Amino acid sequence: MAAVRATVEDRDEMRWVTVVSVGGLVAAGVLAVVGGLPFDLPMPTHAFGWVTPTCGLTRGSTALVRRDPALAWQYNPASFAVVLFGLFGVVRWSVGWLGGRWLTVKVRRNKAWWVAAALSIGLLWAQQMTNAQFIIHARA
Repeated sequence: MAAVRATVEDRDEMRWVTVVSVGGLVAAGVLAVVGGLPFDLPMPTHAFGWVTPTCGLTRGSTALVRRDPALAWQYNPASFAVVLFGLFGVVRWSVGWLGGRWLTVKVRRNKAWWVAAALSIGLLWAQQMTNAQFIIHARA
């Protein structure tokens, strides 16, 4: 059995993808136009110079919406995956809504999947820590 299985269904069995995708892209678009929040919401770990793997995702996604991929990469390389997921969700919803058939993707999370996920998060975290001062002190 394959680790990833895609099927086409008569009903939307992944509605959460649409909600998260559209909500995230709308939020990134609004932030790209009006700017960030008028106040900081730092992680408590910033006081110690530590960042988490998710630090910079909002600013990175907003930079991508503003067509600045270099800045997005500097904030958080995972921003590209977040925006691609959002675009996938919007395209999936559009095709499903127009055609009445919905793409359903199921991932079997076996031991190898969990190892790959942990390794990816660890590598992202290490990369983010090399860039911690920029992430902590930069303003979008």
